[in-house]
Amino acid sequence: MFFLLRIGFWLTLVFLLLPAVVGGPSTHAPGDGKPTAGEPQVSAMDALSAATAAAADAGGFCARQPQACAIGGSLIQLIGERAEAGARFALSYLSEQIVEEKRKAAARTGGSRAGDTLTTHDLSPAWQGPRPPAGGAPSDITGSAGAAPAPPGAVVPQPEAPAGVPLPPKRPA
Repeated sequence: MFFLLRIGFWLTLVFLLLPAVVGGPSTHAPGDGKPTAGEPQVSAMDALSAATAAAADAGGFCARQPQACAIGGSLIQLIGERAEAGARFALSYLSEQIVEEKRKAAARTGGSRAGDTLTTHDLSPAWQGPRPPAGGAPSDITGSAGAAPAPPGAVVPQPEAPAGVPLPPKRPA
């Protein structure tokens, strides 16, 4: 509805500002100065003075109709209050959305995704000891090649591991 009112206002303004278009050739003699029936009777200065008088008369409306002015003032106050409440609601909603987005971004940079229960420690691979060289002589844990292999079934002593370092997995015999 408001859209139609705006369109009507702007079209009226455009039609008022457009020059008058007469349907055919002029019917009065040049230099006569008298307008004919098809030409406008109002000059631009007359229209301007009429608009000024209408604006001055609208300014005295509250003196003539005080009850209508009081109702209009309370209506404007009510509309202002509702607009303020709507703006506060929109501002609080946007603030909540911004806080939620910041929280999600902080959670993403922290390494955990929504619904993911694994930590970075869980995702890191388990420690594995040094691997023996491919096709070469077996070596002990220190990596010295050429040491005598232990007889089958013998218990090979494991070196002491520093605190906090896990031992490598045992090989099946």
